[in-house]
Amino acid sequence: MKLVAIDLDGTLLNKDHRISDENMNALSAASEHHLVAIATGRAVMDVQAMLGGRVSLPVIASNGATIFDHSGQLLSETPLSQETAEQLIAYAENHRLYYEATTAHHLLIPFDGKQIIREELDASDKRLSKESAQKAWARAEVQFAQAGWQPRSEIRSLIRSGHAVYKLLFFSFNKQVLTELREQFVDQADLSCTYSLGYTLEFNSSKCDKGKGIRQLAGHYGINQKDTIVIGDSDNDLPMFHAAATRVAMGNAIASIKEISSFVTLDCNHHGVAYSLKNQLALY
Repeated sequence: MKLVAIDLDGTLLNKDHRISDENMNALSAASEHHLVAIATGRAVMDVQAMLGGRVSLPVIASNGATIFDHSGQLLSETPLSQETAEQLIAYAENHRLYYEATTAHHLLIPFDGKQIIREELDASDKRLSKESAQKAWARAEVQFAQAGWQPRSEIRSLIRSGHAVYKLLFFSFNKQVLTELREQFVDQADLSCTYSLGYTLEFNSSKCDKGKGIRQLAGHYGINQKDTIVIGDSDNDLPMFHAAATRVAMGNAIASIKEISSFVTLDCNHHGVAYSLKNQLALY
């Protein structure tokens, strides 16, 4: 039996952020004889919403901060420290920056989160064509469509009251804003940060990543490292590419992923996961 860990955005999901019928059928077929898992930066409730009960798979969620078995049982959790989470949120609030705090059951965002992004986009309109502005807002709406998305006030107070934060995501159309945020916190020993989907910067505890999640899941199910396979495309997939024996890069993957891959499959808009599971990996 193989362990196959598959990323979501840019990998299993197409440009419309959906799982195609071809990919879903491939997941079902491969999981009959192998352990197929999802490994994503998204929260587990969002993964479950996307799978829609069609298959029951283990999930490495929030970049490895939470890990669940195929029945949905929590195997491990690695939250940010309360102090660090508060520092990051304070930075965002002081710089009027949109953020999402992943907790056990919700994605908490500032009460005026949509307005923050709208103000930033309006300020950029002079540089953007009408079509570009519409595409930018459509990209922002991907964030708003996530399961568990909940605007709240006084998020720092919730954290102080004991709500664990597994991941903090920051979104901006201005990459310089994200660069400055990263530079502010990148040397903090208890933090890891990765870019995802172009407009987002994600912070997790340095004690977790997708690679550590792969190792833990393999150990839990008694699967040898030589029988681990990963499929991905982006910066936050690098740790699991270094952890797995066989590495499949999407056709749309970044260069650093392709450089260390065993195979390159089709892109996410042409059912690259299904193609790889059947034709490159021969798992069904």
